[in-house]
Amino acid sequence: MSSARDTMPTSKKMDPSWGDRDRPVKALAILSTCRRIIGGDFSEMRWLDIGCGCGDIAATIAPHVEHITGIDPSSWQRWPALRALHPNMDFINGDFQDAEKIESPDVIVCNQVYEHVEEPLRLIQFIHKILKPGGYVYFAGPNLLFPIEPHVFWPFVHWLPRRHAECIIRTLGARSASTAHSVTIWQMRRWFEGFDVTNAVPIILRHPEDYGRKGLPWRMLAAFPHGIID
Repeated sequence: MSSARDTMPTSKKMDPSWGDRDRPVKALAILSTCRRIIGGDFSEMRWLDIGCGCGDIAATIAPHVEHITGIDPSSWQRWPALRALHPNMDFINGDFQDAEKIESPDVIVCNQVYEHVEEPLRLIQFIHKILKPGGYVYFAGPNLLFPIEPHVFWPFVHWLPRRHAECIIRTLGARSASTAHSVTIWQMRRWFEGFDVTNAVPIILRHPEDYGRKGLPWRMLAAFPHGIID
């Protein structure tokens, strides 16, 4: 049965020409992290993917959950095919606040989104508002302290005052100047006051095999005293 939120504009955003291999890998990494923290069975859980983009991450998660909704400000060409492939999946074309229409989710995925939002704190407050009591949030985004800006892959540009960073990014032809906006891990922690926060980095370092990471460097990182990171 279709609903109002299934209706999308005639004009749809073209499927991305990059990242087709990376998005399913990222989705499996999200599932691995959530299994380590929540437990292994998501079959009775409703998920929400905020800023889902073309929907590939949500589609990879769909077989593991009761239902997943993806929401994105752009309507993507791939959505109808993904909905047909996964009956327990739907999409909302709109702002993150339009997710208020759905049943409170057990798990919210907000992956690489905050840096594209004008008021990230308002996004976090909204997540707190709609999340089911006792629910979980997978939240990931760029750390200002990391020397490489992860969207344009340039060193140090995100350490400049934002106005100057945007000017440089536009001048050099990047698709969006908003990618210059990131904060430190400590700022993120302040945003999440009221949440019980678990830093997933030590989990990833302890279990690199869950993320397809192999070799001596990862074995060395697994032996690193992770309390320093946490």
